[in-house]
Amino acid sequence: MRLEINRADRSDLREILDLQKLAFHETAVLYGLFDILPLTQTMEELIEESESGVILKAVQNDAIIGSVRGRLKGEGCYIGRLIVHPDCRNQGIGRRLMTAIEREFDVRVFELTTGHLNYKNISLYEKLGYEIFERERRSEGLFLIHMRKQKTRIESMK
Repeated sequence: MRLEINRADRSDLREILDLQKLAFHETAVLYGLFDILPLTQTMEELIEESESGVILKAVQNDAIIGSVRGRLKGEGCYIGRLIVHPDCRNQGIGRRLMTAIEREFDVRVFELTTGHLNYKNISLYEKLGYEIFERERRSEGLFLIHMRKQKTRIESMK
């Protein structure tokens, strides 16, 4: 089963949005919050997002099983909505998507945000070189963890 990662186009967005809602359902249950942005995002909002950034897709057997987004933010890149189909997790797909989105941007700083109870995500990001730089209380049961990675001079030359 070969996995391909490449840029998504407009025809992929419905499948990506459906996968996003499936993937983030676990997060909603974890926090008891069902009005989080990944679950309420509309197709129109996703189209707009796709026009202002890069959306990558991971495809296996002609199905999109993962995705990640990146957009320029100041002099860096903000990475968001890393998703992998629940049946395909723990196979390195998230790691491959993160590496691929970082290659899309010629910047020295990458930032992302995740919830404080998403231990697997935090662990993955730390293994990829991200460090926590801020914790933000959003509600009684939710803290956002802001993470940052700075590329070294050697990484930038690759």
